Order: sequence, then structure tokens, then C-alpha cells
Amino acid sequence: MGIGFYPEEASTSSAHDLSSQQELIIPKAAYGLSTRQMAALGFTDPENLQRHGAPDPELMRAKAFYCGDDVQPNQRIATRMAAGTGAAPGQAPPDLPSLLLDGRICYIGMPLVPAVTELVISELLWLNFSYPEKPVYVYLHSIGSQTPDGQAVGFDTEAYAILDTLNYIRPEIHTVVVGQAFGNAAMILASGKKGCRFALPHARIMTAPPRINRSFGSTSNIMIKANELEYNTQTYVEFLSKYTGREKEEVRKDVGRNRYFTPEQAIEYGLIDRIVQPQDSVAMEEKNYEAMLAKAQAQQRGSRRAPEGAEAGY
Repeated sequence: MGIGFYPEEASTSSAHDLSSQQELIIPKAAYGLSTRQMAALGFTDPENLQRHGAPDPELMRAKAFYCGDDVQPNQRIATRMAAGTGAAPGQAPPDLPSLLLDGRICYIGMPLVPAVTELVISELLWLNFSYPEKPVYVYLHSIGSQTPDGQAVGFDTEAYAILDTLNYIRPEIHTVVVGQAFGNAAMILASGKKGCRFALPHARIMTAPPRINRSFGSTSNIMIKANELEYNTQTYVEFLSKYTGREKEEVRKDVGRNRYFTPEQAIEYGLIDRIVQPQDSVAMEEKNYEAMLAKAQAQQRGSRRAPEGAEAGY
């Protein structure tokens, strides 16, 4: 029995005739809606049933509303992505993270831990596949792999994995720091294309050497960790030297301690290229998602009618 439906034995009669002869049966909950929600949507109003008829519960699904996709339970659902669009065919992005990804924006707003690295690399690989000729915009608001007081929250290799992926994919990389970029996040900020590394006026940038938390154990294990820390430090220095154009000895000395930069100082040091002012226009591709959705629904309706015409000999 559906939402606001009448008993099955009277299903052959119209809702107009039944509404005046039988009492409307209101289930406590159906299709995820409570009685109050059904009343708010008008499913229990006899006048609405007389005027519009009983609603089809299958058409009330979110997927049917947004995509116009009337999938039957015995049909196999295949997910297809359209190359060059960054979205499923004829489907506007359903949520904010997907909207950002559709605008080719990769936002790093958390410390660089494995879960964040996995998501960022997946987004970068998809953007490389969908449209390699368009640039990718990496927005940063991250403390990197350690807290400002020097406590490690992740491995330095997380940042190196993101950095290697940025160098691997074909699109140009534009980086923007919107709040703070500390430690390894500052290195990712500096890795953008020259001339396309930006900072907001009050952003904070800090370079810091790789660190590990205090550990205990045998001398051999401590030496192994110390050697790994030294290797990570050398890698960090090499990347910063490459992106800033400064000598390795100078960078090694500068990153020996935490060093904070204002956006103006970061430009002088070579970490960024320009400060984005409020009056600057933001170059983003404008899309009419309502028109895209309507066009997709029309195409899907046409594809469902095509087999009928084929059988008729058209």
C-alpha cells in the first residue's frame, strides 16, 4: 500500500470516487516519511487527492526527481561517467563537494592524514582523466602533517604522495591558500605553476622541518627513525629549493626552525606569486545546472521512447 493509498480491493476505482465513499487510510510511516511529513506534503488531504489523484511513490524518489531515471527493481543499474564533463551524463552535481570538483577545485582543508591523501589523489586523477587540458585549482587551508607546536599528526610521505601526483597529472596546477598553509602544506602551495600561486590577504604561511613524535626503544630502532627523518628533511629541502629558486643550503638553514611568512614576505621568498585582493575577478567557468538537468531529463525520456519506435519500424 502506497502513501495515502486506498485498500487494494478498491484500486480499480478512481481516487475521486473513493475519496467520497471510503475513509482514507494513513499509514504511520511509508517511504521514509512520517505521518506529519506526509500531511505537510499534502498526501493526506482529500481535496488534493480529488484534484491531482494519488501520487506514484516511485516518482517520489530523489533519483527519479533529479535525474528523471525511473529504474525498475529488476533492472541492473550501471554507473557511467562522461569524460570531459566531470559529471554523470545529464546529471548536475548533487552536493557541494561534487560542485567544487565539477568546477575543477580540489580543496584541502584538513591535516594531511591518509584519509585526506586518498581523497585528494582520487580527485586529482579523476580531473586528469575528465579534461586534462583545463587547469586544476588546489585550495589550501591545512596545517600539513604536524601541529604548530611540533606534534606530528601524519606521515610526511602523505604530502609527497600528493606532490608526486600533482607532477604526474597533465593539467596545470593553480594553488591558493585561503587560511593557513603550514609545513608540508606550504610546500604544496609552492608547487603550483609559476605565476599561478596565490594567497588571500590575511593568509598565514609557515615552513617547518619534518618531525616525528618522541619515541622509545632500542638504539637501532631510534637510528632507523632518525635516518628516515633526515631523508624526509632532505626531500623537503629539495622541493622547496626547486619551487622557490633558492640554494639548498639557504633553504636548509631557513627551515631549521618554524618560519612564518606574511603574503608579502612569501612573494619575496618565492613561495607564492600574487595576493588575491577582494576587487580581483575570480575566473570560474559559469554553468547553468538547471538547463543541464532539464536537457539530461529530456534525453533520458527520448532514449526510453526509442525502442518503441524501433519496434514499430521507424
